[in-house]
Amino acid sequence: MPTPKRPGKRLFPNPFYLLVIVVSTLFVITALGYLVAPTVIEQAAKEARPAGFAGWLDRHGPTALGGEFAVMLAAALLAMATDRWFPERPPRRTGRD
Repeated sequence: MPTPKRPGKRLFPNPFYLLVIVVSTLFVITALGYLVAPTVIEQAAKEARPAGFAGWLDRHGPTALGGEFAVMLAAALLAMATDRWFPERPPRRTGRD
């Protein structure tokens, strides 16, 4: 009785995919924080306390988002360019091996 084939499992996953996922997640969190920062700063001004990270995001948010986008784009292009270097399955063995 032949053994059932296991679903295709990647031997070595492409590390650039992980980088794309991590940087994309950071980009979304930064974008949402940048959108909420003015509200947090306004609330902090009413309560006479420092704005903290919201103030930093208000000043440096576009630069951070631009840098994250550049890293995300570079990682995505590298992931696509190197995809064939990371095979999904081991090479087939012939009966002669």
